[in-house]
Amino acid sequence: MIIYLRLVRNAEGNVMNQILSIISDIRVVIGIAVVVLILAVWLIVEKVRTKKFRKELEGLEKRYNAIKSIPLTFKMNKAVTAARSNADTANKVNEAKKSYDMTQASIRKISENLANCEDAILLGKLRKADDIMSELETDISLTTKEANDLDAYLNDILAKETAQRQEVTTLKNRFRALKSTAQENAGKLSYNWNAIETKITDTEKMFSTFEDWMYSSDYERANKELDVIQTSMQELESMLDDMPSLLEDARGVVPNMLEACAKDYKKCMSRGVYLKHLDVETNLRSIDKALKEDQLKLKNGEANGVAEHLATYKERIDQLSKQIRTESSSFDQMKSLTRDTEEVFEEANKNARFVTSELSANGEKYGLQSLLAEATKQNDALTALNTTKNNVLDAEKNYMMPSSMVVVNIADLNQKVTNVNHALKDIKSRIEMATGDEDRASKQLTKLQIIMNLMQVKIRKYKLPNISEQYEDDMRKAYEYIRSLDGLMKESPINMQLLNSTLQEALDFIYKLYNNVNNVVGTVVMVENTIVFGNRYRSTYADIDSELTRSELCFRNGEYTKALTIAIATIEKIHPGNYEYMIKENSKGA
Repeated sequence: MIIYLRLVRNAEGNVMNQILSIISDIRVVIGIAVVVLILAVWLIVEKVRTKKFRKELEGLEKRYNAIKSIPLTFKMNKAVTAARSNADTANKVNEAKKSYDMTQASIRKISENLANCEDAILLGKLRKADDIMSELETDISLTTKEANDLDAYLNDILAKETAQRQEVTTLKNRFRALKSTAQENAGKLSYNWNAIETKITDTEKMFSTFEDWMYSSDYERANKELDVIQTSMQELESMLDDMPSLLEDARGVVPNMLEACAKDYKKCMSRGVYLKHLDVETNLRSIDKALKEDQLKLKNGEANGVAEHLATYKERIDQLSKQIRTESSSFDQMKSLTRDTEEVFEEANKNARFVTSELSANGEKYGLQSLLAEATKQNDALTALNTTKNNVLDAEKNYMMPSSMVVVNIADLNQKVTNVNHALKDIKSRIEMATGDEDRASKQLTKLQIIMNLMQVKIRKYKLPNISEQYEDDMRKAYEYIRSLDGLMKESPINMQLLNSTLQEALDFIYKLYNNVNNVVGTVVMVENTIVFGNRYRSTYADIDSELTRSELCFRNGEYTKALTIAIATIEKIHPGNYEYMIKENSKGA
């Protein structure tokens, strides 16, 4: 047990020793860990600082590179070259050279400090690096300003060259476009393509000359060459813009107009149209000659004044063509108007003969002496116009002057003879009216006499003594009208107004009388037919016999309408509607 306890105690003691040993080891570990941690933190801080410095250094390098990117050396060299040919520029360049040297020294110093700063960072000399960066910040800022100022100064010196470069670039782009346009329209410009091609080649040589002057920095001569280039390109542009339309007019439109005008001229001449006053052939030859000269100019690439010439040619040809068409139209009008005028003259002369003859033969009879003075006036005018006619129409027949002038004269003559003819026709109409009234009155008088005879025949035919008594006064008045008309027609001069009015009264009266007689006769016939029809029933019907006897009594007394009314009423009693049949039969008999 004791041994066991000792063993236990010994064991416990060993455990404690081990524990204490372990604890002692842990302190060492912690200490080490702390040291490691501190070292790690330091390393991290240093790394962060280093990273920060590197980033700042990158920023400084970018600013340095921005300075380096300014083409100071290039511009300075160009300025120096330019100063050789320009005394005014030399002084400015000398001042710029001083600034340039100072700037370059500053740039070199910045370059060295950037390298030193990078080395210090690599070696961990961050404090030294920080000092260098501060210096770099100041130097870079100052140098950036110096470089920009110098660049602006050099740009001012080289402004003329820059402007010329910009201008020539624009011109080159424009020139390339013109060449492209020329190639696209080569077909239309084939007639003067050689001239265009020469102009393109000459312009290209001018660009080369310009570059030579620019290379030698002789900007004054380069600028003069630019003026020459611009003039040449304007000429080329004008050729490309204007030539197609000019060539179309010069080789197409105007020649076609000349040909058409010549054809119209020949056609009119073959018809006999007077065109001598227009001098067409001379004018066309003159235009054709001038046109050929302009065509040659265009072929050589010259367009000055050609457009105006072509416009003049077209105007002159158009005017000639219009004049030719006018004369042609006037010629046709002249022919037509001549025919019309001759027809009017023929009619007027015929009317004049009629008027003269009728007034001489019947003027006094019809009271037309008042027309004699007017007829004489118009006859005299017609005689004078007949003389004028020969002169006017001879010009038309013999083609002695332009148709446009002849047609005016003929138109004037036509109007005058038409006026005379109208006056003669008016006189003729008044004569014909007078003679026509007499003829009409004579025919109407004959008709009235026939009507009177017919009435007498009907009265006698139907043995109607009472009608003679009833219409005796009207018949007497009717005969008085006839006698009066016959007397008026035998007078000299005839009073046509009284004759016409009396004739109208007679017509109205006698026709009315004739209608009345016809109505009475018709009534008489109907009465007779009705009584004859009713006689077949007298022996059968006593009242029929009595009524028909009453109808006969009225008939004998001349009361024909009353007699017819009684007879019809009697028949209707036996045969209703038979009266209509009798009317039809009577109308057939009539």
